[in-house]
This record gives sequence, C-alpha cells and structure tokens, in this order.
Amino acid sequence: MKEITSDEYYNRVFGSWIGRVAGDFVGAPVEFVPYSLIKEKYGNITHYPEPINLDEVNDDEMYEICALVALEKHGINLTAKDIAQEWIDLLYDKNFTAEYIALKNLRSGIWPPESGTHNNFFYDAIGAQMRADIWGLITPGLPELTKKYVEMDGSISHAGIGIEGEVYVAVLIANAFFESDIRKNIELALNFIPPREESLYTQMVYEALEIYEQYPNDFRKGIDDLIEYWEDVKRNKLSIMGVTGSKSESLLSKKRKLVFLRNTGGVHVLPNIGIIILSLLYGANDEDPLGRSICVAAMMGLDTDCNCGNIGTILGVQLGADKIPAKWKDPLQDTFNTYVKGHENWKISELSRRIADVGIKIIQEKGNDKVKIIN
Repeated sequence: MKEITSDEYYNRVFGSWIGRVAGDFVGAPVEFVPYSLIKEKYGNITHYPEPINLDEVNDDEMYEICALVALEKHGINLTAKDIAQEWIDLLYDKNFTAEYIALKNLRSGIWPPESGTHNNFFYDAIGAQMRADIWGLITPGLPELTKKYVEMDGSISHAGIGIEGEVYVAVLIANAFFESDIRKNIELALNFIPPREESLYTQMVYEALEIYEQYPNDFRKGIDDLIEYWEDVKRNKLSIMGVTGSKSESLLSKKRKLVFLRNTGGVHVLPNIGIIILSLLYGANDEDPLGRSICVAAMMGLDTDCNCGNIGTILGVQLGADKIPAKWKDPLQDTFNTYVKGHENWKISELSRRIADVGIKIIQEKGNDKVKIIN
C-alpha cells in the first residue's frame, strides 16, 4: 500500500502545473524553429529564452481544462462522449491537426472512437500525448487506472501510437508521485504500451535510451542521432502504419504521406517522445533537473512547448511545488490563461486544488488497496 498525505498530494499536483506552465514559456518562443536557428539565436538555454508575458495564452492545456470540467460535472465514471461534449461546448476555434478534425467530426455527430479516425490523417500526431497530464495527476500510483482513463480520452481524436503516446506520458506522471528515479520510471512505464516488436512508439523510446547511453554527456550528438533515426522511420516505416476502419482509408494514407513524409513531421508523436526521453535523461543528474530538462528539450526543437510542458509536469510531480527553484516559479506569479469559454483565467494554485480534489475522490473510490490518502 502506497500512502500520501492530502497536503503532499496537492503539493505535487501544484508542482506539476508550475512545471507545466514554466515549460510552456520556455518552449513557446522556439516552437518549430529549426534546430540550427535555435542554437544560433539562443545558444545554451538556461532560463526563459524570452521575457514572460503573463497575458499570453498557450493552446496546449485547453483540453485538460475540458477534461477537468467534465470530471467535475459527470463524476469520475465519465465517458469519452462526456469529455467530447465539453470540447464542443467550451472550445474556441484554436484547434489544430487531429483535434481540429476530431472537432469537425464531433460537431457532425460522429462520436468517439470514430471521431478519432474518420478522415483524420493526424491520428498519431502529438495532441493526445500533449494533453496526457491530467490523467496521470488524478491517478497517482495507479497506472492501470491511468491507462483506462487515457484510452477513453485519446479515442476522441487519436488512434494507434497517438493514443500510446498519451498512455505512456500519463503513466510517467502517475508513477512520478512515488518513483523519484526518472530512468526507472521510464522503464516501468514501458509496461503499459505494446512491446518493442509491435510498436514504433516503443521502439522510439528504446532508441532514445540507447542514444543516451552512447552520448551521456552530449545532448547535441544525441539529438542528431535521434533525428537521423526519425528520418529513417519516415522513409521506411511510417507510410505502412495505419488504423483502418475508415471508408476513405486510401485517401487518408495519401494525406498521411504528404503530412508526415515531407516537411511537417514535427507534430508527429514519435520524434517528440524521443526528445522527451532524452531531455529527462540529460537533466536527471543536474542540480536543477526540471530546469535543465526543459531547457534541453527547448534546444532540441520540434514541438517544444508540448515537450517542455510534459517534462515540466513529470518533474514538477517528482519535486513538488515547494522544491521547484524560484527562478522558474516566481516569474509565473501563480497565473495561467487558456482558451476555454468561461475558464480563461486561473490561478495555478486554484487549478491544482480542483484537480487534486478530483484525484482524492478517485483514490478513495478506486484505489483498490494500492494507494491511500492520509491526513
């Protein structure tokens, strides 16, 4: 039986959202900027690369806010359709890739899981992985339950390795409440996605682990090898991946090739999880593992705000709010903004409190003698 006090649980959730928002502000200025240009302009990033504007809004967390509203409204036994309805009701027109197409499907009366695959050639893009955080936060130390919630949420807009990405990152977060060794956490979380021989996603995680072992002190050589591996995947494997079931699968396949085999593969889940794994490992032994990891992820490029945000959550849980250095925490001024109707402006502390309240209910009702909240 794992035990955590209600105060410490809240502290870890609060830490996760400080880390998440800090990661957004580190990653946003360099999102999709070519790796060489990031290096040329910013060199070795060690702090926020641009001054923070607290009025800026990042689009990554709005789906998590919809999930929170759905959990509070429908309870902890909610369905994918419950969450999807909140997307319809609460989201502005700030949607991209898989979520954009899924919302079109939902508004046409196509519900999960079909909403995730119908005419959706982005079903293995980064979006589901991006929004994994809340499901790990409300299921601390309960990765089997984490996976059930995530598979439901992911089905709204994704399929295949797109959902595997959300499962994997959410499990990393759920495990981080009780596992402080990031390498061990990375390996444990692999038990919740398909084995290496069956999944390109799992293969990418292992590839990142092997690259780190080869270059443990040089993240720039690490990212060079990772991108080379990703280019090989695009050439030889990605075009034959697929989730069938759509009547227009052949058209989907052509669009997928155009999207992912040319110049927009930066939104694909595969290279971005590779960057997350490498960044977590390169920062693990630093005196400031959260700061170092999100900065390395920003310097590596691709979908930097998503990657830095996920990393900030994982390590924010591991540390707790009280152990996050002031250089990352203080500039945020406990402020968070998002694109959700009626829920645009938050205190990070208030958002964390509401998520923790849902998590306490889940632990009490579904902990199954594995995790216990104590006072």
